Amino acid sequence: MRPSSPRRTLTTLIAILLILALTALSGCGSVTGPAQEGVSIPPVSSGPVTDLGPGVRPLSFGPGDKSSPRVSPSGERVAFVLDGYVVDKALYSQGFRPLITASDFGAEYAEWLPDGDLAISSPEVGTGGGDTEGTPAPSSLLGVRLKGDSQDSSSSVHTLAENVIAVSAAPGGGDIAAVVSASPDPGSTAEATSRLVLLQGSEKPMKVFLREIKGPVTSLSVSPDGRLAVLASRRDTGRVKSRFEILTYRLSDGWGRRVARLPKGMEILGAPQWTQRGVYFVGGEVNGTAEGGENPTTYTLYRIPEGSRGPEPVRGVGEDFVAASISVSPDGGRLAIIGRRNPGSPTNLYVLDLASDTLNAATTNESMEIKTNPRDLAWYPDGSSVVLVARGAFSGPEVYDAPAKALSAAFYSLYEVRVG
Repeated sequence: MRPSSPRRTLTTLIAILLILALTALSGCGSVTGPAQEGVSIPPVSSGPVTDLGPGVRPLSFGPGDKSSPRVSPSGERVAFVLDGYVVDKALYSQGFRPLITASDFGAEYAEWLPDGDLAISSPEVGTGGGDTEGTPAPSSLLGVRLKGDSQDSSSSVHTLAENVIAVSAAPGGGDIAAVVSASPDPGSTAEATSRLVLLQGSEKPMKVFLREIKGPVTSLSVSPDGRLAVLASRRDTGRVKSRFEILTYRLSDGWGRRVARLPKGMEILGAPQWTQRGVYFVGGEVNGTAEGGENPTTYTLYRIPEGSRGPEPVRGVGEDFVAASISVSPDGGRLAIIGRRNPGSPTNLYVLDLASDTLNAATTNESMEIKTNPRDLAWYPDGSSVVLVARGAFSGPEVYDAPAKALSAAFYSLYEVRVG
């Protein structure tokens, strides 16, 4: 091989020195000094990191405060609230479509209608945030007709019901039951009343049950077979403390009965669930504080067996178990529970088999923060999986390649947990 000429060697050296000089000026490759301030930070991975245990699968990607997941009755799509908007997506795809794009919409939750459309709750103007004892503020329920895979369905939004206090659908999908306020004008001293209504589709007439429900309704669920609505209401006893009641209504004719009246000082967290083994709910004692207010203690899982009038703690979860939210399976035989084995344990998803009264951990949480709002827990229609909402618990500062206004501090994501 012929040796390089001195002229060619000099040219090569000059070119190398020029490249190194340009690199130093731009800050690329620098490890110290002020030049590093101009380094372009690569974007973070689009997929959320999970420490919930093996087999847990992310269903959403990217930043944002996500909540209220609901899997469609077909099991093919999932809808959820993202930073105040409702979006839906194919179950295992990364892309999603916004359904209502008004800047001040402020969606609270969504439920799938039997015809494949969505009912979306939006707070009514001037209603505030409910009362201090946990009664929800009235909202409007809007129907959104989906247009296949179209990215814009805002043109097909219409009002289904107003003055809505609570909404629920059966775990496997079906008709939506709602409680609508029938009370006098705000500020009236008369006892609050409401009525139960049934929504069977975005364009079908609403079925109204004329029997009044006395007392503020705090929550609602529908039984797995779609035949019963289970309500929690708070009745004023005329004394210092009101008492919670659990009521059931047949959705065929609106016939109702009181299942139980809770002991004084006990409140219900979330909605009671109708199961094959009776009604289950999360409850806690409310104690007075030094400031004269009320502060709930840790919450416990209770059961009201069929034919009983009083709640009893569920022994199968253990005496130290701290429950946060529950959801009954589509077959009525299992209960998904977000909770802790004891007050010092991490929060996990558990599944309680109601026939054997055995509790099994579905996640092995190491460093994740799991949302405990009752609406942030949902079953697949076939009962094979549960969807929860969680985020990583960061131990140090994180840097992202995006403007601050485009990022949400929450970074919650939806996760599928296989439960057999």
